[in-house]
Amino acid sequence: MPLVDPAATVLARFGGSGPLARRLGLDRSAVHRWALPKARGGSDGLIPARHHRRVLELAAAEGIALTAADLVGAPPAADAPPEPGADDG
Repeated sequence: MPLVDPAATVLARFGGSGPLARRLGLDRSAVHRWALPKARGGSDGLIPARHHRRVLELAAAEGIALTAADLVGAPPAADAPPEPGADDG
């Protein structure tokens, strides 16, 4: 099973680091670093916990499909419906 990258998931759903940073009132480079490896000054794909609540609130307000599990990289439950656009093969 491939590793789950919470930052990539969240950034893709919000349209990138710039749009999400504007919505959160953060510098774009700070949000961009979520997706970078630690060796390059990033957080290895992890979203700092202090931003989780606000990201979830924004997603809910804008109709973006996002769960708390998405923010921590939890793999989907075996009985969970497939992600929109998921390919079976």
